[in-house]
Amino acid sequence: MQKSDIKFIIVFVAILVFSGVYLFQSSLAKYRRQLTSTLTATVASWNIKVNNEMIVNKTSLDTDITPVVNTSTYVKAGTIAPGTTGYFDLVINAEDVDVDFTYEIGIEPQGDTPLPDFVITAYSINGVTMPFDPTTETSIIGDLLKNTTDTTLRISFAWNDGSTNVMNNAQDTQYAANPANKNTNVAVNIHFEQKR
Repeated sequence: MQKSDIKFIIVFVAILVFSGVYLFQSSLAKYRRQLTSTLTATVASWNIKVNNEMIVNKTSLDTDITPVVNTSTYVKAGTIAPGTTGYFDLVINAEDVDVDFTYEIGIEPQGDTPLPDFVITAYSINGVTMPFDPTTETSIIGDLLKNTTDTTLRISFAWNDGSTNVMNNAQDTQYAANPANKNTNVAVNIHFEQKR
């Protein structure tokens, strides 16, 4: 074999090796491709309305809740006194809420001289009376389904004057005699939380 034949064979083998490596690398490249894509997901809506008012980014309602005080022969209409009762309505609209959620509603006497005997005594949901024991329960807890239209909670209250009251008759009289207590404020605390 001549020197030129050996060079030819070496060049030929080198070309075959480089071609093989190139073809092998190209075939592997098919399995090494990198792709990027975008995941698009719809975020669930959380637009609860209470008494026709959107609560998004609010810590309190713009409109005060107006109670209805039950009439009594012995008490001036529209006023409360020991033993009087009444109610107020909360209409919760979850039509634009895409998740089931839990609500908790409680009341808390406010002001410099709060009225501790002002308590929840019962409640109903869309006219159906629900069990509630004011001696052991302090708030109303329930669930609402997503995309539910108006749900009316009627919450009954009383100036407790029974055996479980905090104030005695003298304290009731002292409370009513104080001019600062002419209008008693009671906070209605409403808490909503998504069910998981």
